[in-house]
Amino acid sequence: MEFETIIYESEKKIGYITLNRPEKHNALSYQLLDDIDAVFDYAEADNSVNVIVLKGNGKSFCSGFDLKGSYYLTTPDGGWSYRNSYDILNKKIYAKYPRIFNFPKPTIAQIHGYCTDAGCYLQLLCDISVAAEDAVLGHPAQLWGGAQSLPLWQLYLGVKKARYLLMTGRRITGIEAERMGLVSLCVPRDKLEEEVNKIAAEIAKIPADGALHNKICLNTALKIRGIDALFSYYGQMNRFTRFIPGRSR
Repeated sequence: MEFETIIYESEKKIGYITLNRPEKHNALSYQLLDDIDAVFDYAEADNSVNVIVLKGNGKSFCSGFDLKGSYYLTTPDGGWSYRNSYDILNKKIYAKYPRIFNFPKPTIAQIHGYCTDAGCYLQLLCDISVAAEDAVLGHPAQLWGGAQSLPLWQLYLGVKKARYLLMTGRRITGIEAERMGLVSLCVPRDKLEEEVNKIAAEIAKIPADGALHNKICLNTALKIRGIDALFSYYGQMNRFTRFIPGRSR
């Protein structure tokens, strides 16, 4: 199946989802956001693959939402209101988080170049993240002020490290991201694809039902700790950020 802004390929029980807006550092436009929904539906139904690799074409993994047009940043006609912010953001943005987080096959993020803002969200939602040592990660959009929309930062990094990134908007390298726990591991840039394929091949050998059962177990443990409620809460707080006086976006 073909998508306008995503390339989907499969080989040896591995499915590859490649964000394909290289000229824009794979910024999340209207179309790319829609294609992400469609490709994950397609990959779930693809019984020939047991594991998914999410990566980006060109110089970056994903630089975040497209400043020139996206469901997240572009103000609708008449301005943001309580109702349209609920209708647009819940369906087009916040619903993606548990969709990818709970995807019934293991997911691996292959990170190079910029992996910032919503791009960093995408890798956090994957089960395993492998970054190039010189990748750039973080949430510089926090400098606009307001609440971000993903609850995994403090859960994965711990309070002090998560707040350091989310209150300063600083960006860090793949090496620093590994030390902090923002990614699973980092490797030299020229070894990135090789390492991701190696991990994917190992996981692909696991019986699909067994891998699914393991992921259900791991995710349910986080649900007991309240992750579903946190997804909803952070979405609401992020939505209300649009009504803070003086916020630039």
